[in-house]
Amino acid sequence: MVPDGLFHADEQIAFGVVRGSSWDRLDPDLPLTELRGLSPDQLRLVAALMLCEVRNGARLMFYPATEYAFRLDARRLRLDSQATIAEIRALVLERCAEEAAKEERFRRFKSPVGTYQLWNRSEFALERLPEFFEALNPVDYVVYRGMHALMKADMLSRYREFWEEATTACYVALDASFSVVQERLREEGVAQPSSVLAQRWVHQHFNAAFGLPEPGPTDKYFGEMYEQRIMTLHPKSRLGESPVAPLMYEDYMFMRRDLREMFAYLLTGRHGDDYQRDLDVHLGVRRPSA
Repeated sequence: MVPDGLFHADEQIAFGVVRGSSWDRLDPDLPLTELRGLSPDQLRLVAALMLCEVRNGARLMFYPATEYAFRLDARRLRLDSQATIAEIRALVLERCAEEAAKEERFRRFKSPVGTYQLWNRSEFALERLPEFFEALNPVDYVVYRGMHALMKADMLSRYREFWEEATTACYVALDASFSVVQERLREEGVAQPSSVLAQRWVHQHFNAAFGLPEPGPTDKYFGEMYEQRIMTLHPKSRLGESPVAPLMYEDYMFMRRDLREMFAYLLTGRHGDDYQRDLDVHLGVRRPSA
């Protein structure tokens, strides 16, 4: 539960309920696009849940079926009532059955999810859900775009043949995180925050405590990904021509892991208990199994 919203999952169905409106009502001056999916408040809930992951832990992967969504009369909703949740669940299952019948006729491309794989709540830092949900208000376009890209990367990764596109979606999230780090540097008084300074910021807030070496004078923000990203997005560049993207499966996995933690810190200004636990293990004050 979060203020004006909830998320429910069981082996048969998963759904979220939030109070809110569309992007158009939030900002009528946004660029024209036909590729709308989650509303601002739906994305806020999904992003807050994703941010509850822990370092080197399980992932909360979402594949929203926005075409199944419907509106409820907020004046009649009591989201703290189990009876209300049961009624909404029944409505969602009914809508899914209707849509499944249509898909059977038209053979539409759809997610391969059948029975949901559920994790134990203890696998995640769900006690931080209200903190993340609050930190995502008001809407920050860059953060929302970055979290949306990570969600899309997870969706694409469900199909091995789309892991290149999943990695490309992570590049969007990477660029979003860089912009937010630049903004943090400006808040600290840096007039022209460069990629080099951004990498030093990452070292100061994430890596220094673990005794990792300081970045060199030319090391850039996620610089190890730079040439790879150029060659992936540009078939012909100063690096040459390439008929394939020079990617490994782990590129998506590492960026998805690291950028989730980056956004969590950027939004709240603090690390979770999982970071401190890993640091304690590194310093020898806690056993790995503790």
